[in-house]
Amino acid sequence: MLLAPVLTILGWFLSMLAALMLVPSVYAVSDQDMTVAAAFFVTAIGTCFLGGGLILANRMEAPRLNSRETYLTAFLIWTVVPAFAAIPLYLSEAVASPLDAYFEALSGFTTNGASVVDNLDDQSRGILLWRSLIQWVGGFALIILVSTLSSAFNMPGNTPLNRAIARSTRRRLSRRIRFGVLSILQIYALLTAICIVFLWLSGMEPFYALCYGFGTLSTGGFTVTDHGLELFGNRFTELTLIVFMIIGAISFSLHWAFFNGERRIYFQNPEYRYLIYLLLVSTAGMGILLSFETDMPVLLTVRYAVFNTVSALTTTGYTLAPISESGEFFWPVGVVFMMFFLMSIGGSTGSTTGGIKLMRAIMLFKQGVAEVKRLSYPTAVITLQYGKNKITQENVLSAWGFFTLYCFSIAFISLALALTGLDFQAASALAVGNLANAGAAITPLVAGADGTGVEFTSYSDLPSASKVLLCIAMLVGRLEFFTILALFSPSLWRR
Repeated sequence: MLLAPVLTILGWFLSMLAALMLVPSVYAVSDQDMTVAAAFFVTAIGTCFLGGGLILANRMEAPRLNSRETYLTAFLIWTVVPAFAAIPLYLSEAVASPLDAYFEALSGFTTNGASVVDNLDDQSRGILLWRSLIQWVGGFALIILVSTLSSAFNMPGNTPLNRAIARSTRRRLSRRIRFGVLSILQIYALLTAICIVFLWLSGMEPFYALCYGFGTLSTGGFTVTDHGLELFGNRFTELTLIVFMIIGAISFSLHWAFFNGERRIYFQNPEYRYLIYLLLVSTAGMGILLSFETDMPVLLTVRYAVFNTVSALTTTGYTLAPISESGEFFWPVGVVFMMFFLMSIGGSTGSTTGGIKLMRAIMLFKQGVAEVKRLSYPTAVITLQYGKNKITQENVLSAWGFFTLYCFSIAFISLALALTGLDFQAASALAVGNLANAGAAITPLVAGADGTGVEFTSYSDLPSASKVLLCIAMLVGRLEFFTILALFSPSLWRR
């Protein structure tokens, strides 16, 4: 096994993390919050020392990065990097314990959005900025991970970016990887900057625009105020968030192709078309449910249906709670179930979203339709198509395997959370939301719901065992199950 490329990539991630720590450190100094500034500065020095050491100690050029090294790299990045990102959260006393600090950092890096930080209005702006930066980096790392592992997950077709990287065969491995990383980073940073500018023009304070810009394109879901999005109450702000949540839910290989001259690439991609169709149908369905179960005006119903549908399907987790007849926030049961369904599906493959992903959901749906047809025509030969690509038996088995693992994981984590004392309604909601990396939506949806066990009020009040289980759920959901299982497969290490 070649550990040099694994440790080198980890070293680069840690070095980048150390450089980013200087941003909240400088911001804290400008706010004269020297405790927070010192926490970030000291952690940045230690992280940079370790990251730079890993790079210098493994300078040799690896001939190739095998699947074994790729899986290990992904696992180490998503477990080690959040540990270092958590250190300043604990040193600055923004959280009460090392476990809470790791939970917060891992939630940000997996773009899950679940938060144990209470009293956001009283927190240092350096801490709030750091939470947003973590999820922005995590969204970028996810795009690179999925682009790298897409072939291992038996996805049909090939992306424009992967084709471009494959054509650059004259370049060494490290230069080809660097080409892909920098190409995506440029587009990711440009779209983030545009989002920040539009949020600022919509009336947001520059600091809020910066934090929500980082959190929206990464579909992370961290909020920076105790009042959530209701604080702004601005239609232009909501429209900007909707547009950029959708952009974050589209495969970044399509964005790359668009910026490189393929102007019609979006409409040529079947997953993009399915995403738009599902958004339209789900918005109409949620609007109907809201119109029947609330007394909100028509325009307000449409507004809430559009925003919550986009947020759920993109697994961002921002919510605008519907208002009941008495003027209180009220979530109709049908709307809650629909949001959990959309969270579980998620956005496009190669995006920053969580969930099963639309490509797998469409393949399973097509396979289901084909099986129904076989009931009438048992000897028929039915060819499944995904766009212009043929869906092979391996593609279908891979999708079914993922779906099966996903369902078993929900059942197992729900049961385990219930054993920690939570009522089963809250346990199930937490399992579904955090496996889909949409944990930010759970608190407004189920907090305080009636149950027979310990009621869920916030992530910070959960028992330590529950937090550990949710950390596992975030990690497993983000690494797409197969990465974790492959590392525990003896056959992988015997090769």
